[in-house]
Amino acid sequence: MKKVLTKLGVLLLIFILGVIGFSSFMNKETTENKMDMEEASLPVLSMMYEGQEMNRMYGYAQEMQVDFMRDSLTPVGTDKKMTVSILPYDHKIKNLVYEVRTSDGSKVVENAKIKNFEENGSAQTATFALENSILMNQEYTLVFTLNTDKGSWHYYTRVIQRTGLNVDKYLEFVQSFSSKTFSKDNVGELRTYLESDDTAVNNSFTNVNIHSSADMITWGSLAPAISRKGVPTIKDINETTGSLTLTYYITAKDEEGYEEYYQVDEFYRMRYGDTRVMLLDFNRSAKQIFTGNEMSVSSGKINLGVTPKNVQFAASQAGSVLAFVQQGDLWSYNTSTNKMTQIFSFREGRDTDDRYDYSMHDFKIVRVEENGDMDFVFYGYMNRGEHEGYTGTCVYHYYSEQNVLEEKFFLPTTKSYEFMKRDVEILSYVSTDDLLYLMLDNSLYQINMQDKTYKVVKEEIAENCFVASNTNRHVAWMEEMDPLQTMNIIFMDLETGEQKRITADEGTKIRAFGFINEDLVYGVARDGDIVVDATGSLRYAMHEVKIQKFSGKLVKDYQQDGVYIMDVDIQQGLLELKQAQWNVDRYTEIPSEHIMNNVKNAEDEVISIATATTVRQANITRLIFSEDSRNKNPLRMETKLMVNENDTVLNMDIKEKALDGYFVYAKGSLAGIYSSPAQAIRAADEMMGVVLNRNQQYVWERGNQKTKVTLNLDDIPEGFRSASLDTAALQESLGDTGTVLNLTGCTLEEVLYQVSAQRPVIVSLGENDNRVIVGYDGYNTLLYDPASGETKYMGLDDSTKAFEAAGNVFISYIETLPE
Repeated sequence: MKKVLTKLGVLLLIFILGVIGFSSFMNKETTENKMDMEEASLPVLSMMYEGQEMNRMYGYAQEMQVDFMRDSLTPVGTDKKMTVSILPYDHKIKNLVYEVRTSDGSKVVENAKIKNFEENGSAQTATFALENSILMNQEYTLVFTLNTDKGSWHYYTRVIQRTGLNVDKYLEFVQSFSSKTFSKDNVGELRTYLESDDTAVNNSFTNVNIHSSADMITWGSLAPAISRKGVPTIKDINETTGSLTLTYYITAKDEEGYEEYYQVDEFYRMRYGDTRVMLLDFNRSAKQIFTGNEMSVSSGKINLGVTPKNVQFAASQAGSVLAFVQQGDLWSYNTSTNKMTQIFSFREGRDTDDRYDYSMHDFKIVRVEENGDMDFVFYGYMNRGEHEGYTGTCVYHYYSEQNVLEEKFFLPTTKSYEFMKRDVEILSYVSTDDLLYLMLDNSLYQINMQDKTYKVVKEEIAENCFVASNTNRHVAWMEEMDPLQTMNIIFMDLETGEQKRITADEGTKIRAFGFINEDLVYGVARDGDIVVDATGSLRYAMHEVKIQKFSGKLVKDYQQDGVYIMDVDIQQGLLELKQAQWNVDRYTEIPSEHIMNNVKNAEDEVISIATATTVRQANITRLIFSEDSRNKNPLRMETKLMVNENDTVLNMDIKEKALDGYFVYAKGSLAGIYSSPAQAIRAADEMMGVVLNRNQQYVWERGNQKTKVTLNLDDIPEGFRSASLDTAALQESLGDTGTVLNLTGCTLEEVLYQVSAQRPVIVSLGENDNRVIVGYDGYNTLLYDPASGETKYMGLDDSTKAFEAAGNVFISYIETLPE
């Protein structure tokens, strides 16, 4: 018996040791296969202006396309001196090379190397002066290359030489105004800058503006404190106005004493008067950074706090797993296990520097599985990690059981985040067999992420000829690449790769408008109904609108006798059909028809977004889910990165094309790209922005025009003195010296900017009666009549009425930059 017990004891000991050894081996294998994301390491640069830090710049690991890099604008005085500050972060600086290029990057104006720096606390500074002349009032790109003992990186800002800019006044005002909002004692002073009225809702800290109440401007009942100060960034500045942004971080205490953390973005548009700065526009958005703490889930709700309502989210089919994006982080919540997992974040606590919080990136959730696995696309600037300093598109797969994140693919780009974001938002889809579909430079690409091969599915797709479903699984494009003359629509399922053709019947044209769920919405118009009516407008009048599944099954066919659909607007499952009837010689608008989508997405059945109003935080946002059990005090988890020995990077052998068109920048960011200068100007005027062309020349600026101008007739190009409305002939007369701008549809006030910029404007007063605007003052326009050769004044009110009656037909031009 004793021997038996001894043998059993030995066997038990061997078993225990075996289990321990096996577990140790497995844990070692698991640990070795996982890692934390590498810390941020790149130095940070800033420009200095009279001792004030501004225009912070973050490092890029590769040279970017300079015409896409418009994060900041650095003014240069007549002495052309500038001071740059460097935070080295454990790097030993060898030298700093600067290069001034034309705004489109095509020509290097000057370059030089800086070797001597001065210590300034934790920073090192250097002052230098440009040696070569640069044009006044013309933007250039300033590229820094910082060479250190650990590598070289590139930094970008724009420079402009202008006089009377009041930069120091604007920088001081922004810092002062922002800091004063944290004390109710400053309400009286702040009111002098505000335009508080009933247009502001005053119920959300995500949208505070110049029309908000003084109480909301001073943070209501939130009682925040500054956690990390911001550095102002100049976005645009001229002799009349300046536009600056400021990003900083605040903390506040909730009712239970827990600390909340917020990112605050402010925009200022200012003008300096005789004695003080006048605030023309102000916007502030505070967004709470989600932490996933024990207070984040309660009563079937995920409490996101102060954040906009347009939350990106997705759910598994049964709704047990929710994925959502908050302030640059990706989260998931498992209702069954009560686990709140931070899937992806660059942040590393709150005591780090702003390299970790730099928010030039975003996500697109592709799919969420019932077991918690997830596929998603991450795109933008890489703050840290293996691809630190690159801008690009990453595809990740999250393994829930192992709580590990695998990078499957990375595609770098030389475009800035603002521009690449437009491509990714148009289309980015990952199929279950590892095919990635992306829209790159108006072409649809299919990329095999396993073997790093790719092909073009469709080239040269016009932006208004392509539509995609919300999930991006289904897409469609108009084969003729003309929305008004299309006979064929290609309908494609990106999961299977299958394509189907929808062909118009003889004598008709078809036009794709978008998707309801995964069903295509398109209209049908008879050739005879596509006409130029008595108003001179081309009208695409459709007699029928169809909703069709990929299988070919028709879901809806809408048509009414004598009723034409002029346009289709799709928003959140609702179709608005803008209708008209033919009345003698024109289409006359009648009330719109609305078609409701009665079939909801699966995720809409299990999750929804709601807002609630609180005393302290004003409006807050919540994700509401159907499951209301085991949802208190969730277990908070963070993922690890899988060590991937395979090369995930694809450097595509394609030349990224320069974008043509007119670029509108407003409130500190790219607001739109337009093919028509008139459309761009109208949009910029509404948003208080600016318009630039492909060469980054100012086509139009809100509020930056002289009070009185008279042009010299001898300086006006001969073609424009003739007041012809033939734009082709006008362009031929200009040759290579300029580009004609058709500004038809703009207002007189808008086109006077061109006269202020020493450019004549041709205007129509009716049939065969044209003039040239060659000047103006506070009361009149000055009009040149080529028929008589006389120049006469016309009152501003009379001019406005006469030009509007003739259709507001205006034509001007912009000069070609000298080589």
